[in-house]
Amino acid sequence: MDQPTIARQLAQFICTTSFDALPPEVVEQAKSRVLDSLGTAFASRKLPVPGVALKFTAGNQGEATVFGHARRLPAVDAALVNATLINGTTHDDFVGKAHPGAVTLPAAMAIAEQAGRGGRELLTGLVLGYDLVARAYLGGPAMLPKFRATGVAGAVGAAASAGSLLGLEVDAMTSALGLSTMFASGFGEGFVSGTMDVKLNVGWASRSGVSAALMAHCGATASPSAFEGKSGFFMAFAGTVEHASRAVADLGRPFLITETVYKERPVCIFVQTPVGLALRLAREHAIDPAKIERVVIHAPEATFTNPGYRNVAPFISQLQARISARFTVAAALLGRPVDEYDYYYNTGDAEVLALAERIDLADPTDDTQNIRLDVAFAGQQVSASAFEMDALRPSLEKSVAKFRRLTASLLGAKADEIVRTVLALETVRNIRDLTDQLRLSDKVEAEALS
Repeated sequence: MDQPTIARQLAQFICTTSFDALPPEVVEQAKSRVLDSLGTAFASRKLPVPGVALKFTAGNQGEATVFGHARRLPAVDAALVNATLINGTTHDDFVGKAHPGAVTLPAAMAIAEQAGRGGRELLTGLVLGYDLVARAYLGGPAMLPKFRATGVAGAVGAAASAGSLLGLEVDAMTSALGLSTMFASGFGEGFVSGTMDVKLNVGWASRSGVSAALMAHCGATASPSAFEGKSGFFMAFAGTVEHASRAVADLGRPFLITETVYKERPVCIFVQTPVGLALRLAREHAIDPAKIERVVIHAPEATFTNPGYRNVAPFISQLQARISARFTVAAALLGRPVDEYDYYYNTGDAEVLALAERIDLADPTDDTQNIRLDVAFAGQQVSASAFEMDALRPSLEKSVAKFRRLTASLLGAKADEIVRTVLALETVRNIRDLTDQLRLSDKVEAEALS
């Protein structure tokens, strides 16, 4: 018997995975990811990109909640807006070189509301979405840096989440995944220019995934060999099917949501570790920034070539600065408030720009994921190194604390109500019990935006 295609194997995995099949630690991680994503969404309410997405959907009405707003939209539109909210502050989570929470939670939540699903189904769909984001990348890692993993693999993960919540059967799920590969898109030039397109791409990936699942639900079909075919997804985005089998290796063993890393700071995931090392060296060696002669950052190839990592002044937008290794590390060594989103609007900080000029990015020399920072100051040199992102493993406790920190000024005591609901999400029979808590009245919304 012929081996089922990759899309069909993935569809069978999605359709046969129930909440009861999820280990307790996976369920806990899923709850952690819900809180992390909702926290970053509330923190992004005033930003320009979600504002553009809201204007784009103006006049549309539906059943799906926009996080932190009074509006309800059609599922595809809510997925678009909510994804831009989660990704807005560059503070959302990361797996498989993509931002899974930003694309899968909006897709799962929108369909859950539309279909009247409960917390168990939402958590299951979220876990499966994270898995498919990671697997779509694992099968074609050469998509980077030419394409953007969140826009490309993210559309597949969003389709998995949405399809799971819709209750698609295997044939329809196979087509939903195939359609999502057709709708996938995105590249990283906006990180260099500092423009909105890379942020809107996250919203579009979630919207595309929901659209793919809904179209399959309506009877649309797609090629069953969409992933590994000679004219398929992996050939188009990675130029090879050499790694295609990785997309279906060891399905559910483990669930790949357990490999998620989260962000301590609202900066690009690829500068999280260098910034952490800079803060450690400054603290341990009482480095006087005025005496720093030279800083060298050693990073692996995937980090070094990530669009925006090598950005230099002048910065025309805060996005250019928050993904620049030089700017963020210089700010950390100077003791700037690198944990605060609003700091990065100070793109003309003269001291930071002067120190950034003395920071070199070493050419990658090996395939390891080690990051090393060398700081020469006052006639001596100190160094620190770490396995990239190793210190960024989330826990439920960290995610609860982050949610409360990001939402305190807007939600007050209501934040505790949301936390309690998410922590008991498997007992929620209708997801509206949660989404009603996420909506702000017109009065509260107006006061928050004033």
